[in-house]
Amino acid sequence: MTRELQIGSAGRQWPFSRGLVAESLLNAGASPEVAAAVARRVEAQLRAGRRVSVSTAQLKDLLVEVTQDIGGPELAGDVKRQTAAFEDILVVAKKGALPFSRGVLSRSLEDTGLPPREAYAVASQIDIRLRQLGVRSLSVSEIDDLTERTLQDLYGDQLKLTYRFLRENRGRLGVMGSGGDAPTPFSKGILTQSLLAAGVPPDSARKVARTTQRQLRGAEDRLVERRVIRERVEQLLEAEVGPEVAARYRLLQVIRHPPRPLVILLGGVSGTGKSYLAAEIAYRLGIARVVSTDSIREVMRSMVSPALLPTLHASTFSAWQALVGPNAEPPEHPSTEALLAGFREQVQQVSVGLDAVVRRSIEEGMSVVLEGVHLVPGYLSARHGAIVIPMLVTLPDENEHRRHFEARDKQTTQSRPLHRYMRYFEEIRAMQDDLESLARRLDVPLLDSLSIDESADQAVDVVMRRLLTELSPAERLNLLGQEELRLEQIGLAKAAEPL
Repeated sequence: MTRELQIGSAGRQWPFSRGLVAESLLNAGASPEVAAAVARRVEAQLRAGRRVSVSTAQLKDLLVEVTQDIGGPELAGDVKRQTAAFEDILVVAKKGALPFSRGVLSRSLEDTGLPPREAYAVASQIDIRLRQLGVRSLSVSEIDDLTERTLQDLYGDQLKLTYRFLRENRGRLGVMGSGGDAPTPFSKGILTQSLLAAGVPPDSARKVARTTQRQLRGAEDRLVERRVIRERVEQLLEAEVGPEVAARYRLLQVIRHPPRPLVILLGGVSGTGKSYLAAEIAYRLGIARVVSTDSIREVMRSMVSPALLPTLHASTFSAWQALVGPNAEPPEHPSTEALLAGFREQVQQVSVGLDAVVRRSIEEGMSVVLEGVHLVPGYLSARHGAIVIPMLVTLPDENEHRRHFEARDKQTTQSRPLHRYMRYFEEIRAMQDDLESLARRLDVPLLDSLSIDESADQAVDVVMRRLLTELSPAERLNLLGQEELRLEQIGLAKAAEPL
């Protein structure tokens, strides 16, 4: 009984395959007829020599010799330069080197969403490319880079970015949106935050987030669509806290990924807690960008001299002093008309910078929370391509307003001196009265709770109501799964009354 012809070394051997020899010829550009003829003669010569084992180097030398005889010197040169199909391409990693495997790579490609047959075809294409280049070893990162380039050439950016996420987050769950962006890691903490913002009690929010994570990890797929997560969470919420909260959560997910950028305008005079409230609203709604009108004013001040725009370089409650004639003695306190004239002139100046921020957010498709005293109702109107939602923060109680200034004085180590704000406290209150009057006239919601949590709850409800009115029937169907979602279905019927 003759022993089967083996290829390789003593440590690793496999049966001779005429198909691998022919494949090597095809990779080098030979015709199928030439490839088959060379493979038959190579096998015949090996068996005629009664060989039972041959190294890959010996097989390669014989292949080149036979190819030159049958296919000519040019084809033989190409075969010699390339890595034959029976030669290993080593992938070098930290733990050592392993032979490149089309099967292993194709399974990774299946994780991106490619069907098995397509995934194997892509892996085979990468294998052929490496062999044509004569590659004998490469690093894991090099093969990942080549895979990314191949995916981009064949399918575009989304599949390339998906593969990159998988290689950089091995073993982690990824969340895919519908806009063609790269996947993001699944976060139980972010999901819990979303549930709390939708009004889910803390214990129930943590329970739903844990259950969702456990269910996703139990699935075979390492990537899951955001829509699938939302549907799972809604089912759990309906069972845990009821359909009303589930519907609020669904709408909140639309707010986090709106069809058009949200531009939330949070106005209010000094000392009302706008900055803290803006940060809380942004956190609850998943908005990464919060911009203060004070910072915009500071940038504009650095570019324009006080001689050119004196009102810009003053505080809002003392801008009126810049309007006093050069030979006139300014009074200790201005009239209401003079106070508001100086304030509104500065608002108009800063609105130029605010308008630029809004335009940039629309161009980038990024939602933003703007906060500051310069966000006067009526000055920044609706913008095409964005959903603009104005609100006004007020403090009806004068004593509470004073306490806010006292607390801020301690927290900022007197960098914003209390005495200065107390000197113009009546002016600040007069400005608030004027802003309230404007807000009521223009139907801008007022946030007047003393607690940040309560005001943030009010603000989220305002955003939800506004979004429902802004969405077209087609957008409602696409984003919410239904054309109509009434206020009472998400617990906003009562809150729909003017604040």
